[in-house]
Amino acid sequence: MALFKSVGRGSTARMAVALGAAALVMSACSAGADADSDESGLQTVTLAMDYLPNAMHGGLAYAMQEGLFADQGIKVKLISYNGSTTGEPIVASGKADLAIGQNAAVDINFFGTGAPVKSIFVISPGSPTHISVLKSSGITSPAQLSGKTYGGFGSTIEEAIVNQMIETDGGKDPIKQVVLNVGTYEALKAGKVDTTVTYPDMDFQFATDGVDIVRFKQSDYGVPKPVMAVSMLLANNDFLVKNPDLARGFTTALQRGYEKAIEDPAAVTASVLAQFPDANLNEELTLDSAKVMAESSFPNPDGPIGAQSVEQTQVAADWMAGRGLLVDPDGKAVTSFDVSPYITNDYLPK
Repeated sequence: MALFKSVGRGSTARMAVALGAAALVMSACSAGADADSDESGLQTVTLAMDYLPNAMHGGLAYAMQEGLFADQGIKVKLISYNGSTTGEPIVASGKADLAIGQNAAVDINFFGTGAPVKSIFVISPGSPTHISVLKSSGITSPAQLSGKTYGGFGSTIEEAIVNQMIETDGGKDPIKQVVLNVGTYEALKAGKVDTTVTYPDMDFQFATDGVDIVRFKQSDYGVPKPVMAVSMLLANNDFLVKNPDLARGFTTALQRGYEKAIEDPAAVTASVLAQFPDANLNEELTLDSAKVMAESSFPNPDGPIGAQSVEQTQVAADWMAGRGLLVDPDGKAVTSFDVSPYITNDYLPK
């Protein structure tokens, strides 16, 4: 579950190359809004993934492995991330019933285009990411990133986040983004870029390789926390109208899975490894990431696991609109945007 459109990062990018696209990509045939039943009597719900399997998918994997979806009469069919198409357009087109969104900022932008979807569950209200530099660089604060080179994925949101941090810390010049798409870990380690966004798996790699880094939390430097939330569960509107009970059953199983992810990172790590054997995940790295996410990503300050705050999401939308990051269906920049039609807790377990 990527913070930005992370076509690849660190070990995960290398894993993708090793696997090849065919190993992970499942059929992306149209799911339609009417769920089908299989021979077991379970109704199939199609879920488009946001990224390659990793610790962020722990609660989902646990729910699948432990039969929590089956308990709700559901069989989950995954449409795996293929390196180019993310879940948002797939669910909006009706080729998936549900999709895991990339992050709050991307999904709010997607809502602004009038997409026929709603967010019905938030997997990760918190973000496990940081903006990081090599300790050897001598950089000790975001202000010192002024005019420096940022290794990213070509997103204007990335630039806005880092520039907000620089501005808040008293810096003047914006960062210069170098679009890497893959190899951000290697680029920072080799000193080819001055800074990049790091994830728990990258932090683990730096520590394993004996490379010291300095990390800055985005929300400590003027970036509203809701902007950094990741992994909304998006639902096609037609699917919700025709299958409200299935949607609620799905969130019930998912909620239990992510409760387990907080309680027992080792158990959900085992589920991730079992659910996605072709991913060849490193068990130690995945467990380390799962522990970090259990503390910083999955706990929900707004209530039960999965519950969303329209008010907090609106804070993120207002910040984005103020930075010129939101456009309407015609591609024109907007100065305000109401997120309330796109955020609902109506399909959470009763």
